[in-house]
Amino acid sequence: MYYEAIVHKLHPVASSDEAAKVIKSGNVNDWDAVSWKGSDGKNYIAVNDAHIDDSAFAETAVIRDDDGVFTQLESITVAWCKSPEEVGKYFKQVETQDFTMGKTQLIIGSPTDLQRANFICGCCGEWFKDFVKKQLTYDQDNGYGICPDCQKYY
Repeated sequence: MYYEAIVHKLHPVASSDEAAKVIKSGNVNDWDAVSWKGSDGKNYIAVNDAHIDDSAFAETAVIRDDDGVFTQLESITVAWCKSPEEVGKYFKQVETQDFTMGKTQLIIGSPTDLQRANFICGCCGEWFKDFVKKQLTYDQDNGYGICPDCQKYY
């Protein structure tokens, strides 16, 4: 779940169909959180879940927002979908399914002092877990940071 280390900005749209069009058009940034109210009255958010170097929403996580409690429902490989209509069909299915992938972290706006995520060290390439807010000081690409062992070089 690469999106957990990204600081997102809400990009509200009117419906799941409009979300699908925006995402499939490619006119989104990796920090966009495309949000809509589902036919069930619940709030949904689609975020880029592709590799940390890919901002095309090729893999898209669909998350339900229950007043700031986030649950990932699905991960859809939008790159395999031929049209926005096909993506919209999957978004609508997600709104009605009982299955969830589990609770997740989604940072919208500014990270708190307690939000942690997994990073790849931009210096040595090792995986590590750290506070998102702390890693912003290194100004690395989303998902990259500087591990505690390499911080002495910066």
